[in-house]
Amino acid sequence: MLITLSDYQRIYSITHAVLKNENSDTNKACLFYNYCGAYILNKHFKIDAKVYSGFAAYHLGVEKVLGFGLIADGQLKSSADEFHSWIEADGWLIDFMAPEFPNIMLSKGYNAPIPRKMMQSKLDSMADGPDYIKKTGDFLLIPDVDVTNSLAENLESNSVFLDLVEICNRWFHKKPKKMPKFISITNEHGKLNQISITGIKPIIGRW
Repeated sequence: MLITLSDYQRIYSITHAVLKNENSDTNKACLFYNYCGAYILNKHFKIDAKVYSGFAAYHLGVEKVLGFGLIADGQLKSSADEFHSWIEADGWLIDFMAPEFPNIMLSKGYNAPIPRKMMQSKLDSMADGPDYIKKTGDFLLIPDVDVTNSLAENLESNSVFLDLVEICNRWFHKKPKKMPKFISITNEHGKLNQISITGIKPIIGRW
């Protein structure tokens, strides 16, 4: 693996805590989870991590596969409104939104228990197509260059988004260094809030 489960948990936890402070829907925040994650991977781990957006599907060990995107003219596609974002680095897929997948499945009406795991898999293990997503951990990614570039341009002009990414970057410390469990930041209404990673549920294993 590129990073340990402990460091993955730290990156997920601080991005999740910042999102909650902003009253964001954490089930629909793949851009922030993974842009923030990629920034930290580049800065703290010296890993050339890049964010891609497009169609994505993950097998979570349940009857239904979790998919992001749309089907148009019989093709798996994505758009500016229907997409998922993930990280590719040194031949690996990393998705820092994966611990939210159980919540997303619940929101879709699927009540079977799904464990909170990290998504970190070799890209060369990706399924050859939708018909090959058959077992737990199988995944399919179809990046869309136009969607990826359009989203990136919008984010680069969003000063609030960039400020929040930098806050997460300053908060993060790699193991074995200790990382503060609390920080104080100004929320969207200009109020100083103390936010914490205490109480965030643990991640167990990987897909």
